[in-house]
Amino acid sequence: MDKKFYVYIIRCAGDRLYTGITAFPGQRIEEHRQGKGAKWTRSFKPLSLEVLWELESRSHALKVECLIKKLTREKKLQLIANPFTLQEIVSTRYKDIFISVSQFKNIDSFL
Repeated sequence: MDKKFYVYIIRCAGDRLYTGITAFPGQRIEEHRQGKGAKWTRSFKPLSLEVLWELESRSHALKVECLIKKLTREKKLQLIANPFTLQEIVSTRYKDIFISVSQFKNIDSFL
């Protein structure tokens, strides 16, 4: 059985959005908070975990992350407002990827 992977969007200082993947969401969010995560989140402190999508494999998560990163900020904000629409976006390109959605209002509620 493959390990589950997650794609997430974090709102950072300056109202910036960061998209990433992980197999261990709680641990990864804490790394971002401590400045040990991505270079981006060291520069712009994470404020809230906006949305978290669960995928069946690392490969699927990387594909979805890439699609999200290519979206405009406005489209990313639309995904945050209605995270279920990501399935529609992904299915136009990849027929075999299924996405589960979780939402958290702030990082602390996830940890």
